[in-house]
Amino acid sequence: MAKVYKVVDPLQPGTSTQGLETDWSKCVLCQEDTSEVLHCPAESTSATQGAGYKTIAELLVGFDRIGCLPTSINLSRLDDGNGIEETLHRHKAKWHDSCRLLYNRTKLQRAEKRKKPPEDAADNSADSSKKFTRKSAGKKGASAKTCFFCDKPAPDGESLTRKASTVGLDINVRKAAMKLQDKSLLAKLSAGDLIAQEARYHLPCLLSLYNRARETKTYERVWCGQNESWPAFADLVSYIEDTRMDSLAAPIFKLSDLVDLYTTRLEQLGTDVAGRVHSTDLKKRVLAYFPDMEAHKQGRDVVLISHEDVGQALRKACEHDADGYAVHLARAANIVRRDMFKMKNQFGGSFESNSQEDSVPVSLLALVAMVLNGPNIKAQSSSSTMPQPVLTISQLLMSKTAMDINDELLRCGYKNGCRGRCRCQKAALQCTALCQCGGQCSE
Repeated sequence: MAKVYKVVDPLQPGTSTQGLETDWSKCVLCQEDTSEVLHCPAESTSATQGAGYKTIAELLVGFDRIGCLPTSINLSRLDDGNGIEETLHRHKAKWHDSCRLLYNRTKLQRAEKRKKPPEDAADNSADSSKKFTRKSAGKKGASAKTCFFCDKPAPDGESLTRKASTVGLDINVRKAAMKLQDKSLLAKLSAGDLIAQEARYHLPCLLSLYNRARETKTYERVWCGQNESWPAFADLVSYIEDTRMDSLAAPIFKLSDLVDLYTTRLEQLGTDVAGRVHSTDLKKRVLAYFPDMEAHKQGRDVVLISHEDVGQALRKACEHDADGYAVHLARAANIVRRDMFKMKNQFGGSFESNSQEDSVPVSLLALVAMVLNGPNIKAQSSSSTMPQPVLTISQLLMSKTAMDINDELLRCGYKNGCRGRCRCQKAALQCTALCQCGGQCSE
């Protein structure tokens, strides 16, 4: 059955009836019926029978702890109160190998590494190897020859020409040191401001300090923003999944509607939304979660639709071509009009039983019958005789055509003979006494 294409209205309730119960006869991870073989650790004949349940339970909890567990997997439906491992073992849970490969220790370790905020490796090694204490700035002569940040002297034959001379520099360096939690630099700054210490430095060292502080700030902003927006994005994904479950309609999502829903949900969760949500970023996140969907631009709007539904929509659009309809109608009209003009009727003084059928062409009868009853062979063959409404309408059309022909004959403009250019002859008609030629063309 062909799907109906409709633009999703966020104000209308969803059509999903999916419950939260787990069907233990299916894959517990995807809950889908596929041709892939299901594997059950409880049916294993090895000595470690059922050990797979403990491993998958630990991995699922680990992914859920760092917020990387898909919303399609709800741990509450895998735990009936005695723990996930016990629940899986009691129900003899099964899964696809492809689904199981999505949750392994390597992927968990990589996810944990991605979630960990970046830290300076050199600072980490220093933290574990030496104890930080306050130290004096040293002698002025020695400090003037080494960089304040890297404690290295200038190259041979050169001098440190950069000298701290503004209060703003001291403030910026202290902010960067606090953000990076650079204990060595903070210990140096505790001795006084940079101007009082007559600090000298390499310009690349100062720029490196600013760049590391800027990267940390950007990462924290992105990290915190995504952490705060995860619940709202999960709700948006659930809304899209519920809408797509309707097998009779192919949903088309407007990106502007999704942005409005996402923004409203963020405000309900108390997340600070600075300005408008970036629609392109949201589109990329949605397409990354639904790889079978693609974005299409329609004027100023962007819509999201499934790959398989695009092909059906294109085929349906080709089948309903307005220009093609007009061409078919014009051809049908030309065929019927040609047969009507060729029809010659002469009254013999009496009406035969089939005089109505004989007075109109077959093509006209067929067209009128299809217009009234539809082009259905069952409806056309329901009666052995032609219905009277079809005959009456066909004769009315024939009489109108005859009046048009007579009007053309009376307006023939050649008084001194047609000379082969009579309009009657051009229309493949027989000249009569009504023509200006007096019917001489037919002689």
